[in-house]
Amino acid sequence: PLTFERYTGNWRGNWGGWRITERTVAPLHMRKTLPGLDHFYMVGQWVEPGGGVPTAALSGRQAVQIMCHRDGKTFNTSMPQPEEDR
Repeated sequence: PLTFERYTGNWRGNWGGWRITERTVAPLHMRKTLPGLDHFYMVGQWVEPGGGVPTAALSGRQAVQIMCHRDGKTFNTSMPQPEEDR
């Protein structure tokens, strides 16, 4: 656990994500792309502060927003209705 805490800042080696401190608050807007890898986006609890399923889902949503912006498309959160409901 101390090795995890040293490298990730997680309190007592917590698996749940980054510990928010003055030292770790700067990476809260971590880049989700890597140089040289087009159309690659990192998502999940390890690229966002906090942790768990909600954080991972939010991270995926934000990646889709980035892709929509890049492609000039409107980000829409509504579900399309099935043909039989129209």
